[in-house]
Amino acid sequence: MKKYVEKQKEIPIIDEVDVLVVGGGPSGVGAAIGAAKTGANTLVIEDLGSFGGMWTNGMVITLAGFNNWLKPYQRYVDGVTGEWLRRAEKRGGAANNRSWVLHSDPEIMKTVADDMMEDYGVKCLLHTWAADVILEDNTLKGVIVENVDGRQAIMAKNIIDCTGNGVIFEKAGAPYIMPKEMQPMTIGFFLAEVEPNTFIDYEDEILIPIGPEPGYLEGDVLTAYQSARRDVDVDRFKLKEARKKGEFPEYGGPWFGGLRENFPWVNSTRVYANGVVAAEVTRAEMEGRRNAHKMADFYRKEFKGFEKSWLMSSASTIGIRETRQLDGVFQLTGKDVVEGKRFDDSIAMCAWAIDIHPQAGYSGQHRLYVPLPFEIPYRVMVPKVIDNLLVSGRCVSVDREAMAALRVGATCGAMGHAAGVAAAIAAQTGVTVRDVDVKKVQQELLKQDAIIAPQTI
Repeated sequence: MKKYVEKQKEIPIIDEVDVLVVGGGPSGVGAAIGAAKTGANTLVIEDLGSFGGMWTNGMVITLAGFNNWLKPYQRYVDGVTGEWLRRAEKRGGAANNRSWVLHSDPEIMKTVADDMMEDYGVKCLLHTWAADVILEDNTLKGVIVENVDGRQAIMAKNIIDCTGNGVIFEKAGAPYIMPKEMQPMTIGFFLAEVEPNTFIDYEDEILIPIGPEPGYLEGDVLTAYQSARRDVDVDRFKLKEARKKGEFPEYGGPWFGGLRENFPWVNSTRVYANGVVAAEVTRAEMEGRRNAHKMADFYRKEFKGFEKSWLMSSASTIGIRETRQLDGVFQLTGKDVVEGKRFDDSIAMCAWAIDIHPQAGYSGQHRLYVPLPFEIPYRVMVPKVIDNLLVSGRCVSVDREAMAALRVGATCGAMGHAAGVAAAIAAQTGVTVRDVDVKKVQQELLKQDAIIAPQTI
């Protein structure tokens, strides 16, 4: 590869803060507001044009991870993310019940996130991405950013990597792992003018009839409860035959959702690529959009209720399920999840299934293992060697099975909330996030209505 040597130049330091959050998805929103509520001078940057990440720009409108799938279907995420949900509910933009996923309106979720940032005094920069890090002797001092104003620096006492892909810890040189073949990516989309099945009512609350013991979701129960919208469905045998003949693209599910009966959301496209290679993400975005239109056309031609339907909108960014995982102070494993291991430094709970989407060549539904809700220890967010840095979201220090459970939005928001509180307390007490008093973090999280331990019946 040819090289060009960029000239050295001075760049302006545009801010110096207690806590800098990089990434404005559910994890970043939780981190920024959690830090600000704890009293820290906080700034969040986001490379897209709104906050919410997969819940908004990624059009993942089934908010996953709030509730236990198993009887008695208890709530396991609250705090900042719970406030986001309740504010959206008041505007008619989210369901808030015991369902395994909660329908939402991404446009309302965006504006609620904006309001919360303003209400809690978080400084924000949209359309701004991290170009490099400022590192001194394995201590992170700041981040170099790029936006329409040019190349600038932001200095911070503590930085939280909420990028999902580990952009900051990779640039800082923290060790990480990455699978050779990753889970597929998905472009979600909305259909318009669909007539639901008249024999199945639209259900505000869908409870999967399993539990309270952990186990696999499979067979007839999986078929009956795989979608948050059971009143919208297609002939899955016909889809499989069309796929075999090459008349339909590779697909997952399909899974349907959405708050409005005649405008269902579809989670089905399945594209395989490396989510941290720009050329591959570009190909995946283009292929995913193309396949979404192929799916919509096939539904309209082949299935009852879809005769007048059309593709109304697709996600502005592709959903990436798996890339880098931090090699941190502690690694949470699938074995820990299944065994329900308890941790003295638990800072959040996860109530999602071990949900690994299959590799290329497999279409349709896949079975999942549903564990009891499990604790997430603080140590999974702490790098081994880099100071002044915490990591939140799906790229924390976990193995593939554990990541497949905690990668969903509500859980990422809960981890972000904890990271923000920890970063704020560390800044205020003059210690590193590595050495922060986790008991103080836990106490503050509880004051902010977070859930950090199993619920009692």
